[in-house]
Amino acid sequence: MKSILITGGTGLIGSKLIKNLDKGKYKIYILSRRTYSDSKGANYIKWDPKKSILDLSKIKNIDTIINLAGESIDGSRWTNNYKRKILESRVNSTKLLFEKIKKMNILPKSIISASATGYYKNNTLEPQNESSNPGDGFLSDVVVKWEKEILKFKSIGIRTTIFRIGLVLSKDGGVLKKLYPIFKLFLGVPIGSGNQIISWIHEKDMIGLIVKAIEDDNFDGIYNAVAPERINNKEFTKSLSKALGRFSYPNIIKAPSLIIKLIFGEQSNLVLNGLNISSKNLSKVKFIFKFSKLDSALSEIYKKN
Repeated sequence: MKSILITGGTGLIGSKLIKNLDKGKYKIYILSRRTYSDSKGANYIKWDPKKSILDLSKIKNIDTIINLAGESIDGSRWTNNYKRKILESRVNSTKLLFEKIKKMNILPKSIISASATGYYKNNTLEPQNESSNPGDGFLSDVVVKWEKEILKFKSIGIRTTIFRIGLVLSKDGGVLKKLYPIFKLFLGVPIGSGNQIISWIHEKDMIGLIVKAIEDDNFDGIYNAVAPERINNKEFTKSLSKALGRFSYPNIIKAPSLIIKLIFGEQSNLVLNGLNISSKNLSKVKFIFKFSKLDSALSEIYKKN
């Protein structure tokens, strides 16, 4: 049985990943502020990056690390304090993990880490790939520093896979959970120009990528975790309205950029600027998307039981 160590196991992706992992095939350890074993076969190991607490002494061997820890980028207004939390929750936790892992007698075979498409420049005409240069905003700075820490695992011979994750579509969290009540009230409209590109991925494809990367040694390096179809904000609004059985007015009404900036401040960059990201690198590792089109992705998410 292979052992998997997971950070960020209580987040949207982490919690769904744990549910999907074969408990008969994997022994699962989750880093948490609490220590216990649950009825679903997971073992919780105490850690607190703020206090540099992480004790791996009870684990003899780890095959794969899955690193998903990080404060939500849209969990609060971007005050200086919250921006510091976004950065430190990623960089400091990865630093602590590396310092503890490198002291183990037997090193893990691989690490699979989350990163973000926020690495890239906004509003580019050409799709950006994994070798494109970073942008110059706050999120780009966070991702550059975060990935620097992740790549230290590669320097000690651990297969390192980094997924720069786009907009994850799930009704249980993220952007869809926030948009759902707005669109149900027929209030969903394009934001700003409506032309900004959205690079997205269905939650099931995101989980599928991680599971495949656990077993497939060909996953090595950086990959953009986004669906092949790139759509703009106006098209996204129409598709979501359709999936929820609501009218949309993409050509008549828009949420003005100025109002969005006044309400959300710097955080408005998340919705007013587009990210045009290519997923072609995933074809090299023969990953097949279950949901390559937005309409089918949203239809599955909001299908009637």
